[in-house]
Amino acid sequence: MRTTIDRLYPDIWLQVFEYFNAQELCFSLIHITKQADDVLFNINHRFCLRGLVLDTHVQILPEQLLLRQVISLEVHQNNHLDNIQQCLELRSLKLIGHPEWIISILGKISQANSKLEQLTLVIPGIGLLHNLFASIASLLSLRRLEIYGDQLEERIKNGTSFLTQTKIEQFILHSCSPMSWNDLSSMLPGLFNIRFLDITLIHLSKNSLCSFVFPKLRSVSLILLEVPFDCIIQLATTMPSLVKLKINGLVDAEGFVVNNKWLNLLESCSSLIKVTVSLSLEQGTNCYYNELIQTALHGLNLNLRYIDDDYEYDLDRDNQFRWWNLSGVMIKKGGHMFEKYQTPS
Repeated sequence: MRTTIDRLYPDIWLQVFEYFNAQELCFSLIHITKQADDVLFNINHRFCLRGLVLDTHVQILPEQLLLRQVISLEVHQNNHLDNIQQCLELRSLKLIGHPEWIISILGKISQANSKLEQLTLVIPGIGLLHNLFASIASLLSLRRLEIYGDQLEERIKNGTSFLTQTKIEQFILHSCSPMSWNDLSSMLPGLFNIRFLDITLIHLSKNSLCSFVFPKLRSVSLILLEVPFDCIIQLATTMPSLVKLKINGLVDAEGFVVNNKWLNLLESCSSLIKVTVSLSLEQGTNCYYNELIQTALHGLNLNLRYIDDDYEYDLDRDNQFRWWNLSGVMIKKGGHMFEKYQTPS
């Protein structure tokens, strides 16, 4: 027996609509059938709309659309709609624009929404990072914060507002601006409860580190640009509960291929169990073509590989600077020794 589209039950439409975002549902799949519209726009069905994007191309929304059904929203500065306060059920929000505009939007959100769990901010630069944190403090339900500012290189300005403690557990910050660890310390009340940190560090030096700690931080992912190994060790000392550390990026060769440096990292944080490494280094062609160095790194399950495909050809030439990749996963199993990580078969 065949069933025509106009006889599909609401629960079938609910399953079909789960495959589409709000944009597709409201502009492409609207008015297919009366039953489908009842599922989309009847609040009794409690259908949640995900992935609604409000940018400069969206001039108007369907009259039947109930913004209180939207749980995932992306808003661009200079959009033509100003009704974000009606999104009472938002769980995830992405804002793209200048910090001043974002701060004003967050003020509106904090007055109308108490369920927001994830916030993503895309800004030109991180100069007003302190002010952004101050505006986020009133979002008591927030658990994950992502900030991306890779268009402008600018220093973080000192804020005038006192930062209160938040419940944020996951914090991601990527920027093209040099940032010291002390810049984070000024926002420590807002980061006191974080358990996961993903951050880009550029040209970090020992002088930019201080003695404050992240007591609950358990997992850290670092993207490095010319950061000395000793700074990584010092960072680890600020994380007494650290379990997993992931290190990526472009680094100075000094220290990163010396065996005892990795052992020092382990000793600096007794709770550390797993270290994942994927680093690029520039050094002489023959500098690392040394059996002692390779053997020592292999003992830690680290592999130092020459990236160029013409490796054998270049070995016959004079020592030249070439790119190397240092990668591997180190697992600590008892005592103070790293044992080779065995991948599941």
